[in-house]
Amino acid sequence: MMINRVGSNSYNRIRDKINKMGVVINPLVFIYMRLISSLILFFVLLFTIPYGYLISPIVVVCYYVFVEVIIIDLSIKNRAKELEDDAIDFMPIFLLSVKSGRNIKKSLKYSTDIIDNTLSREFKRVLFDEKIGKSFDEALLDLKKRIPSDIVVNMIISIVEANRMGNNVNDSSNEQLTYLKDKKCKKILN
Repeated sequence: MMINRVGSNSYNRIRDKINKMGVVINPLVFIYMRLISSLILFFVLLFTIPYGYLISPIVVVCYYVFVEVIIIDLSIKNRAKELEDDAIDFMPIFLLSVKSGRNIKKSLKYSTDIIDNTLSREFKRVLFDEKIGKSFDEALLDLKKRIPSDIVVNMIISIVEANRMGNNVNDSSNEQLTYLKDKKCKKILN
């Protein structure tokens, strides 16, 4: 019973990371490919190099741990940067649309029709999920699980709260958008 819990924690962690990568891959495929490639590496090192019986376990353990860091975690960091850059383009259109009197759903539809980037495609998925039966808030909360950037997640949370409570989404999103722009300017200057 304990093995299933440990395995399911690893599976859930990898599943969440793969969701944040923005790709559709079964987590078991990644887990099994990592295991199989580790075994192949172990036997290749064991039989091809001198003192392979000493070196191969160390190399394989390092490989097993760092393949997740290299493949998944670096992809997540790159996607977070990409989504933050996309938010700089997408959110002003969305906020202007909300400011002009449209409701949040219509503003998202309008903004996704105008802009085509990664963040826009994620919001299109939200609109599609709502169309097939999910509530709008539930679809936005699912989007929150797929986004690796904390700043963009905060913008999504402010959209959810504005939709629930009828609050103004402009103030909090403008502050976060200003932060993103300042962050990008500092990155350019460095």
